[in-house]
Formats: sequence, C-alpha cells, structure tokens
Amino acid sequence: MIDMNEDGNTRPVDARSRKIAIVCHCLLNANSKVEGLAVYAGIHPLIAELASRGIGVIQMPCPEMGACGMQRPGRTRAQYEYPAFIELCARLADETLTQVREYQRCDYEFVGLVGVAGSPSCGVSQPGVHISALQNRLEPLGICFAEIDEDAEGHRVDEVLRALAVDA
Repeated sequence: MIDMNEDGNTRPVDARSRKIAIVCHCLLNANSKVEGLAVYAGIHPLIAELASRGIGVIQMPCPEMGACGMQRPGRTRAQYEYPAFIELCARLADETLTQVREYQRCDYEFVGLVGVAGSPSCGVSQPGVHISALQNRLEPLGICFAEIDEDAEGHRVDEVLRALAVDA
C-alpha cells in the first residue's frame, strides 16, 4: 500500500506508528547505572508502556559510561562539568540531533525525550550536562522533555506518559 505525505511525496504504508520517544540509556539497560543505584532489574517499566502504545524508542548513549566506564563512582553534575565531558555530551547531542532531523524529514513524530530525575547527565528538571546540550538542540524542533523520578512511588510513569501525550 502507498500513502502520500503532506509534501505530496509517496511512501509505503506498513504497521509502524511513525511515533518515537528518545530515552536515557539506563531506561533500556539498568546495567549501565552506577553500582548500587539500579532500582529495576533490566528495562524500566516505562519502556513496556511505550511499546504497548506503539511508540518506537531511540536509546541515547550514556555519556557517563563513555567517559568513565562501568566501574565509575557516583558523581554530581558539578563533577562532570569539565571540558572533555561537556564536549562529549555536545558530540552525542549532535548525533541525536542528526537522527531526529532524518526521522522528521521522513514524517516521523517525536513524542518527547525522557530523562531521569537527579541524574548529573540526564536530569531534566535540574538539567544534567547531556540534557542541557540536548535541550539546546531539540527544544527548537518542538521536542518536549520529561523525566522519570525513581525516588517516587511508581516512578511517575503515568505523569511521563501524560507529558508525552501518549497516556490514552
């Protein structure tokens, strides 16, 4: 089957939803977290909720793991605010931006980006180093940002789904 997009171009039609969420690396792989901080075994329950709604997922790379490895100590945002880490986050944000632009060029919709509250890299309400770089690049494209709160009961998954407008 063939469909026509808003620009008059045709594209094959299949089962995909054409909707995508961008998520922190650790939401798809708790093993990447600093030892002692994982509160779920593998994949965060939010991912199953997104999948059940037909939302595709882009997993962001983990800048902390990339810069410091698996056996890194827990650090604050201030401890990650050094030039090499800021540059790493900027490069990773540029790579994400390239993917987003390509998907948008092909008529995909981004429901938003999900970070993790309190993360020195991926916090949203108190922006981490990586999220700050992403906000500068993605907010102008209309992508909203939400965050899982692992300290709250249920991690506020329902609130995140509402913020992404995929709660129905």
